[in-house]
Amino acid sequence: RTRSRVHFGNEQHILFKLQTYGIPVPDDSPLRQVNGTFSLASHRQWLQNRQAQEMKVAGTDEMLKTFFPHRFDVLFGRSTKVRSHTGNLRAMHLVNLWQVRYDGAPNRARKAEISERIVGIIHESQGRFLKWEETGWVEVDDDTARDKIAHYFRNQRRTKTG
Repeated sequence: RTRSRVHFGNEQHILFKLQTYGIPVPDDSPLRQVNGTFSLASHRQWLQNRQAQEMKVAGTDEMLKTFFPHRFDVLFGRSTKVRSHTGNLRAMHLVNLWQVRYDGAPNRARKAEISERIVGIIHESQGRFLKWEETGWVEVDDDTARDKIAHYFRNQRRTKTG
């Protein structure tokens, strides 16, 4: 079933309306203006890719990929853009809040519990842990997410002592 709704107004108003319907519109979205006009070619390409993905995923065990991470999603990667994503910054803030408890944990099991708690906090706010694979972002399992948080803890310790 196809649904559409026409919106009128300036770019900021339209993007706000889309976000109120739960449609993410990041800075590199095909719905953003390019040289003062909307890039319909990019949008059509996005729609074609999305339809192809949904057709491919239907009836298989393959996970649906997403093109645009949400603001609370934690992204895997090394680029500055990934590190500065709001979800990654929030995860780092949570790690800072729990750093003393993590460093004082008596064993690995307790440290794993703390990492799992942070993963849980991120999931509670509808955040996901996403890894880039060829044509889109794919959600990773909880063990991989916990390892990412543990990596943040180790990295923070190195940053503070170094």
